[in-house]
Amino acid sequence: MTVIKREELVTALNVIFKPSGMNQKEIEELADYVLSFFGFEDTLVDNILSQQDRDVFYTLEETGILSTSSEDITLMKGKTWRIHYWHINDLKIKNILSTRKEGEENIYDKIFKEELR
Repeated sequence: MTVIKREELVTALNVIFKPSGMNQKEIEELADYVLSFFGFEDTLVDNILSQQDRDVFYTLEETGILSTSSEDITLMKGKTWRIHYWHINDLKIKNILSTRKEGEENIYDKIFKEELR
């Protein structure tokens, strides 16, 4: 399990939502909102979410920041109970961060090379 830091999530959300017009304050609030559910974990049980929370999570699932899974458990009476989970996709976030860093380095390298000419 990799713990996602607030700064990492804010940066990833900036890459995803800044082009669509979200401002920095909204992005930071969204990051805090998401992290308030997960804390230092990377998984949470869906049944703690309200419908409004779920709507936000579904939007983040579309971006790849969050993902879902489910598990079927057989109760003692033989009834099957399905539990749904949400996961922070740390690989997606790290990928966004590394792609952004590579892009930034390439821009700076390009400027540096142009200055040398």
